[in-house]
Amino acid sequence: MTSPLNATSLAELALDPSSRDPAPVIAELREHSPVHWLPGLDAWVVTRHEDVRMLFSDPRVTADPRSYERYEPPGDVAAERWLAEMPFRSSDDAEPSLGRRLVSAAFTPRAVARMQQCVADVVEELAAPLRGRSGVVDLLGELTEPIARAVIGHILGVPPTGEGGDSFVKLARKATRAINPFLPPAKRAQTEQAGVEMGRYVLSLIAERRQTTRADLISDLVLASRDDTPATDEEIAKVIAGIVSAGTGTAGITGARALRTLLRHPDQLATLRADRSILPGAVEELMRYDSGVFGMPRYVREGFLLRGQSLRRGQLVVLSLTGANRDPSVFPDPDRLDLRRNAKEALSFGHGAHYCIGANLARIELQRMLGAALDLIPLEGALLEEEIRWSTGGILSQLRSLPVDFGN
Repeated sequence: MTSPLNATSLAELALDPSSRDPAPVIAELREHSPVHWLPGLDAWVVTRHEDVRMLFSDPRVTADPRSYERYEPPGDVAAERWLAEMPFRSSDDAEPSLGRRLVSAAFTPRAVARMQQCVADVVEELAAPLRGRSGVVDLLGELTEPIARAVIGHILGVPPTGEGGDSFVKLARKATRAINPFLPPAKRAQTEQAGVEMGRYVLSLIAERRQTTRADLISDLVLASRDDTPATDEEIAKVIAGIVSAGTGTAGITGARALRTLLRHPDQLATLRADRSILPGAVEELMRYDSGVFGMPRYVREGFLLRGQSLRRGQLVVLSLTGANRDPSVFPDPDRLDLRRNAKEALSFGHGAHYCIGANLARIELQRMLGAALDLIPLEGALLEEEIRWSTGGILSQLRSLPVDFGN
């Protein structure tokens, strides 16, 4: 095993944008330096399951970037209005945030059933053209990402294409970068402007639903705001922005990485093909094994000690999902993919007060997405690993394509 003296070089390797599989390096950090200060990132990296789980609910840290010692408020007053106060971030109150209460009220059994049918319809519509295809198919560009974009648009009541829809998708992609504390100035300015434009557009949709409700989530939120969870149009718009942030792109990337994992483990792929009943549990295990999300940023509100390290107020802490979900103290033989494993302790969707508000919808989407892919990919289908395009920026290299040879 590598000695603790090499922990810094290990961390630098794990956070290298060219790194496509940081798990082995993160394993070394988890053993030798589980709370590690990385000078190049100016952040603490926390890698043990116990610590990550605790910090998701610890009031001494927050998801609110205004607590960051390097926080720079948006230069535009309108951008400050939209981006500074997000509805699902931690607060001083013990009670759930307005955003969570509003979404809980809107997610009636009827609304959830409608969303489930929406996911099924979108997946069927986008999978149909791929049936009977031959040659190389990019399953990210032609299946998982289009499904993710269309689902969030349909559920909200925004068309995925056509007038408004294309603009909304582009704005959402830019605005969701706000969670990244490492954005360069130019991209941060784009994020701010996108946040302003998306806020205005969503406010116009809310105004329409105030006049005439439809069978969509924006209408559900408007109706919920009239009952036990009063909310202004602007508060509803911020909730929608939070939902879009969680739902745009994430499911597409996660679905693609799950398919890549399956194609790299033909025995497990065969197991899933033979028994579709294990698909719900398989989704949990595939996300545990590789969700494509390196970690979640948190900011220290109140200094404290963690495993002998002094975390100072204002510092950035990265909660490593890769580290937590491969922790052998929780998951025996963690680097082995086992679709029949009970992965309920995985922290892929967070924990406690910061458990993902859209987790159940994401699970439904991923199950439908993978089920469709299993029907599409021929038995002889082969992943073209060497032809995958990867991103060149960010903390962890990310998929930009998933080419699979469907044969002749």
